[in-house]
Amino acid sequence: MTRDHNAGTTLIDRRCFLRSAGLLAAGSAFGCSLMGCDSEFVIPCLGPAPAPVPVAGMTYIRASEIGCALDCSLENGRNKYTGGVATDDGPRINAAMAGATADNPITLIIDGSALISGLFLPAGGYWNIAGLGCGTGFFVKKGSNNDGIHNGPPDAAVPFDPGPPAPGRGMNVSLSNFTLNGNQGGDSTTGTQQGEGGKAWYCGINLMNLDNILIENVVVVNTPAYHIRLSNVGNVNVTGSVMKSHGPSTDGLHFDGPANDITISNCDFTTGDDSIALNCPEGHSGNISRVVVTNCTFNSLSLMRLYTTNWSPAKFSIDKVSVSNCSGTLSEACFLIGLSNGSRPNSVDSLTISDCNLTAPTVLGIAENFGTIVLRNVTFIPFRSKVVWVAPQVNHICAFLRPSPLYGGETYVGSNLSFENCIISRSADIEVAAVILENDSTINNLTFSGFALRDIGSYSAVPNLINIGRGSIGQLVLDSLDSTHIKAPTSAGEFLSVGSVTGAGVLATGWEFPDAAMANGLPYISASTGLPSIKVGGVVEPYPRSSLRIST
Repeated sequence: MTRDHNAGTTLIDRRCFLRSAGLLAAGSAFGCSLMGCDSEFVIPCLGPAPAPVPVAGMTYIRASEIGCALDCSLENGRNKYTGGVATDDGPRINAAMAGATADNPITLIIDGSALISGLFLPAGGYWNIAGLGCGTGFFVKKGSNNDGIHNGPPDAAVPFDPGPPAPGRGMNVSLSNFTLNGNQGGDSTTGTQQGEGGKAWYCGINLMNLDNILIENVVVVNTPAYHIRLSNVGNVNVTGSVMKSHGPSTDGLHFDGPANDITISNCDFTTGDDSIALNCPEGHSGNISRVVVTNCTFNSLSLMRLYTTNWSPAKFSIDKVSVSNCSGTLSEACFLIGLSNGSRPNSVDSLTISDCNLTAPTVLGIAENFGTIVLRNVTFIPFRSKVVWVAPQVNHICAFLRPSPLYGGETYVGSNLSFENCIISRSADIEVAAVILENDSTINNLTFSGFALRDIGSYSAVPNLINIGRGSIGQLVLDSLDSTHIKAPTSAGEFLSVGSVTGAGVLATGWEFPDAAMANGLPYISASTGLPSIKVGGVVEPYPRSSLRIST
């Protein structure tokens, strides 16, 4: 979840209306994790890890050797020996790490489990935290009212969204092989679970204004708000990590603009909000570019949220994002793109999704302009039992691309959308489409180069490949498409909203097409005659039957 920071306004939960829509009613199922009860949280274990191999010029400090008690249970924050109050080791660690500089980089070896009232480490970087795997790490003390770990003084994250200009960046921070329990329901005593309204939210890890960040094999659980927030950052590598919390605003990896050169791999997300957020207008605000996500699993509201404007005059861009070899179940959409009208043309560009298996109401929930989006070898399993449809929504049909379930009234222009060897796999008799257009939105070029609807059971054929309620398609290209289980490309009246139809696979679909929509030199079955036809110089002529290769 992100936050608005429109000029002249305080920070507002941009999806607070979902509370009244009933989404948070499901929170009762999470029990104490949302109510702040003193209950233990099951922490995933990533196994033991060796101490870091010494590097010349690096100072190494063991927590056990600087007077840390390390007497805290990471599950509940109590003294793990007596069950009473644990010792706050935060001040000792902060003092030991305060001298980290480019000339004196410091690595803390956290060789036990520490209660902390917040780690506030040098703003400019040149420090690392290395754990020893399971059982080592940090629990955020009750009433800390701050992030678990961040760079800078205690108030470094205030205000949460300072706006431009972005300051210069420090560098070289790594976090590895430890657990952080954010103590959701206990950290914040400032009015809301997430933090202090209008001022700041409390994150598990909050790194700002840095280049060269490595987060490896880190487990972050039970956070008040975002698991890991990264604002004005570059050259970020997050790998092998687990983020697991229920409740609102618990984004997994939340990036504020500007941000660049991000790699996320082999991570596991179970979050109450967006697994990954790329939110240009937040933080100092700016463009986000070159993001690679691979080999991750997701069980969240969305796999990724991308947006470049939020009703304010400021407009940014997101480009070169790829997601591959991923799988998951997403309750609202796999990709929530945009939340308001008025973005730049092609504002989200060069998005590639490949070799993924995704269960959701939609893969692409669109609410702003986009450039080129490529879906390659993606299997989409339509599933809508947990989705919250926020008005206005003309329909609730699942689709590879459709209006955003959360922002369904927005208008957009998309330049290019292509499907390459993609499959809709139905496990229930549910109506589904490849594309649904509404709100006078437009896709200039829509291409199918390998597409099919596969049913696990015996279900009714779907009416159309594409639903054009209120919208238009400039050019529809059907190079390769299995029409089995799909009755028609679109309804007869909706062809008026298609500029032209072309592609080597048109005739093989066996579908009928209106003569006016067809490109010259392309064989097809004419809706007016029911016969194979071809247009030559704009004139419809019979097409030889001997050339027919119609799929059944």
